[in-house]
Amino acid sequence: MVPAIVFQSVFVGGGFGSGREVMEYAGKYGYYGIASIVITFLGFIITCALSYELARVFRAFDYRTFAKQILWKFWPIYDIAFIIMAIIVIAVVGAAGGAVLEDAFNIPATLGAALIIILTGAIIFLGRRAIESYVTIGTILLYIVWISMTAIVLAHRGDIALANLKTRAGEYGWGAASIAGLKYWGYNLVVVPAVFALLDRLQSRKDSIIAGTLSSLFLTGLLVFTWLSFMAFFPDPDIIGAPVPWYAIATKLGFGGLLVLYTIALFWTLAETSIGMIHAITVRVNKNLEELIGRTMERWQEGLLAAVVVALAILLARVGVIGLVAKYYGTMAWVFIAVYLIPLLTIGVIRIMKPDWAREFWEKA
Repeated sequence: MVPAIVFQSVFVGGGFGSGREVMEYAGKYGYYGIASIVITFLGFIITCALSYELARVFRAFDYRTFAKQILWKFWPIYDIAFIIMAIIVIAVVGAAGGAVLEDAFNIPATLGAALIIILTGAIIFLGRRAIESYVTIGTILLYIVWISMTAIVLAHRGDIALANLKTRAGEYGWGAASIAGLKYWGYNLVVVPAVFALLDRLQSRKDSIIAGTLSSLFLTGLLVFTWLSFMAFFPDPDIIGAPVPWYAIATKLGFGGLLVLYTIALFWTLAETSIGMIHAITVRVNKNLEELIGRTMERWQEGLLAAVVVALAILLARVGVIGLVAKYYGTMAWVFIAVYLIPLLTIGVIRIMKPDWAREFWEKA
């Protein structure tokens, strides 16, 4: 359960929590967004199960060690891609948070950014148990809010959603929606390594398969809720083009107190995403430091590193949510398909089935 909870928690960050990410890669395709959802669901069952098992078999609980298992001495390529994508993801988190705070509560975006920086650094400083507790509470809160918002939307506009489904409303078709699903799966591969540090509990291949399946199920549940809600407004340009579609829906329907709860849940998940991505980076840095000088960072140094990375990412957030999601995410999708997905589905599968295959060759990585 823990890998699945952490995976879903890191995945559902600024882009997803705001609704912008789901709109870009599923919602705007209307009925045909089903193709994107199915590809995402099946893709992450395969990806998570294989990744968790490879990490378990080779005790690769940081992404550098993991990358060596599928990329050999070319692992720095993944290192660079992961750090770049992590910063972009956290930038989306900052942009989404700032947009909601300014519009809903007239709070400056810089103050919201500061809160996320402080919270992220504090949780990283408190360590693994604090991280697991934080994301578990966040998952429960998130599902309560998402189910409640979906219920309100469908209660008010369920007939419109049903009509859009029956008439197969959508302009792009199966092909475009399928490519969008592939991109969505591709760039979100960056989320999987955020779970590696917590995979030491897995004891068997069965555990890896169950954890991988649950990871995809938890995510897809929220994805379906969001897509159905968007179908109730399709093709309203005020919703499809909004930087934070969920907030646009909330204000249009007048969610009242639930809007406040949504804002809390959104900020909770924003911090979860930052925490998950940065925890993966700190584990990777600690692994390297241990090899080089025989010791790891102290807690306060990990917290400081987290705050610096988040601060840098939030500077990038000035590009805006729509620009970050539409432009950079799509580009990075093909990068991760090349340096993660293809090697995992080929070399990774062989190494899982035959751990002793070319052992000396892989140890040289």
